[in-house]
Amino acid sequence: MLEGLGNIGDFLGGIGVVVTLAYLAIQIRKNTQSVRSAALDSISTSISEFMDKVAQDPALTKLWFDGLSGTIELSETDRQRFNLLLLSLIRRWENAFHQSRAGLLESASWAGMRGGLTFVFSSPGAQAWWERSRGLFSSEFVVFAEGAYVAMRSSSQSAA
Repeated sequence: MLEGLGNIGDFLGGIGVVVTLAYLAIQIRKNTQSVRSAALDSISTSISEFMDKVAQDPALTKLWFDGLSGTIELSETDRQRFNLLLLSLIRRWENAFHQSRAGLLESASWAGMRGGLTFVFSSPGAQAWWERSRGLFSSEFVVFAEGAYVAMRSSSQSAA
């Protein structure tokens, strides 16, 4: 009889372990979704705040587009301001790139952000800045950014 009770105890213990593992798996999945959501929100908010700052200040808006055009001679102060603006924005995209590689940013979300990066990189001003500044970024991001730009250029040339 004690042996039968021991077997029942082992069986119930095994069921308890399975139930506990299932519960933990559900909690881990929920936590992963929450972390991914927080990463997306943080990056999206950061990029949006940058764009809002540029859009709300007419002088900064003009500086941004003059700098991107690469055809307008900027004063030394404005050139430095434009450099800092690009550095700030590209750092945000570098963060998104690393979050994506870590699995914290879903590929669909990263694809939209990547489109913004390639759009900015398609401008002559950003290209000239990148040539001077690529050393400020991680080597993995540099390889990615330059590959994305080359792919964007190739697809736009083949569409023409």
